Amino acid sequence: MDVEITYPSWALFHALSHFESPSERYRDELLRAGYTDAQLEAQMAVVGSKFDRSFACSPQEVVDRLRERFSEAFRTAPDSDGRVRLSFVWPTRVGTAGVVEESLLNDEERLSIRSERRGASPVRTFRTERSFPTDECQLILEGSTPAFTFISLFAGEAAPKLSRPGETPDPYWQTHLFIRDND
Repeated sequence: MDVEITYPSWALFHALSHFESPSERYRDELLRAGYTDAQLEAQMAVVGSKFDRSFACSPQEVVDRLRERFSEAFRTAPDSDGRVRLSFVWPTRVGTAGVVEESLLNDEERLSIRSERRGASPVRTFRTERSFPTDECQLILEGSTPAFTFISLFAGEAAPKLSRPGETPDPYWQTHLFIRDND
C-alpha cells in the first residue's frame, strides 16, 4: 500500500527553521504560497535543530528518505489526538540538535544557563559556539495509512511536551536545555 502525504504551506514554513540550507525549490514553493523573502530569512535564522544540507534540503526530501528506509513505520496508528509521531535513527549524522543534555555542557556553557519562556512554557536555555551532531530525527504527521498530512519534523531526539503554567514539568526538562542565540 502506497502512502500519500500532503504538505500544507503553513507546516512547510514552520519546518523551514530546521534546515541549514533549504533548496531553491523549497523556498520557491513558500514564496508562491505567499510568504515573503523577509519572512523566509527570519524563519531560517531561528536557533534550533537543523538538518545538514548533505542529508536533506526540504521536508519532502527528509520524508522521502525516511519512507524509503523505514517504510513499515508509516503504518503506525495515530495517537488519540490523530497524530502519528515517528522517531528515527539514521546510520550517520543527519544534522545538529537544538536540545542538549546538561551533562554535555562545558563550564562556560553552564555559566550561561538561564530560564526563559517559550510561549507560555518555562524552559532552561544556554549559550554555545559548539554544535551538537545527531543521527536522530522526528516526524509528526496527522491522519492514518494511507493518507497523512505533514505537521512537522526536526533533527534530534524525541522530547516530551513542554509544561504549561500549573502543570508539573516532565523530568526530562530537568536535565535538558535549549540552545539559545549568542546574545
